[in-house]
Amino acid sequence: MMYAVIGLSNLAIGLAYAGLGLLSAWETVSLHRYRGWSRFGIGFSMMAASCGPHHLVHGFQVLQGESVSWSMFAVTLLGLPAGLTFVFLRFETMLGGQGERLIALSPHRAMLLVGGFAITAGWLAAWAMAEPGANVPFLCTSADLAARVTAPSTWINVASVTFFANVFVTVTYGLVGWYLGDHQVRRHLATGVWSLSGAALTGVFFSCGLIHLIDATTQGSGSMLVFDLIGIPASVYFLWVVEQLHSDSVLDWNRRPLVGAAAAPARPSPWSGSNVQP
Repeated sequence: MMYAVIGLSNLAIGLAYAGLGLLSAWETVSLHRYRGWSRFGIGFSMMAASCGPHHLVHGFQVLQGESVSWSMFAVTLLGLPAGLTFVFLRFETMLGGQGERLIALSPHRAMLLVGGFAITAGWLAAWAMAEPGANVPFLCTSADLAARVTAPSTWINVASVTFFANVFVTVTYGLVGWYLGDHQVRRHLATGVWSLSGAALTGVFFSCGLIHLIDATTQGSGSMLVFDLIGIPASVYFLWVVEQLHSDSVLDWNRRPLVGAAAAPARPSPWSGSNVQP
């Protein structure tokens, strides 16, 4: 059952990333004459171009019998609610629905929810690092060191490209989640409500970062490594875009490219550089 849940969940996540990335790219290209280029849309499309295939390959390999761990199973279940919520809201928008919900959740309950997620995430990360299959050199006993001499292939090389790529995107996606979460807090202080789509997207990036941290402790395949390496520059650009938008350093027509109906405005934006009239 664990193999089926992890495999099918990764396939579903990969398809969702690919679909949302293509949709974001299409909206960015089709509306740039009216609103200028959406940096957020471009960044999200680049991120999805690496994360989507990563999850698709991982899901296929798990269903083919690739080894999995209980920590991987747990983080998959942890990230599903946020991912399913965000995808549901986006598909609702595509079908002409509302595509957003405003939640009047008290700060105390929000802190309990965030604190519970943080404790669970930290426990899963420690579990992944400490479990026998991970074999991380700086978290081992003398018996583990002896086993490393007799079976070096079972140990994760912390200097390997696979480990570096996954840890790198763990940090970048974690920072993206931090900026998105901080924006939700500021929104609540100003309006007294939370954005369900924004909160879900925040959870998606924190979960994605945690998944990559656990992947760093496992033996990945060469095909997954290709997409992980693509994800490094994509995550850096996306993090830069989110930080710039968070600090109001850039103007962007579409700060919520995946929520709400995208359509041509009544007249071009002043920063689009276009003289197109409706």
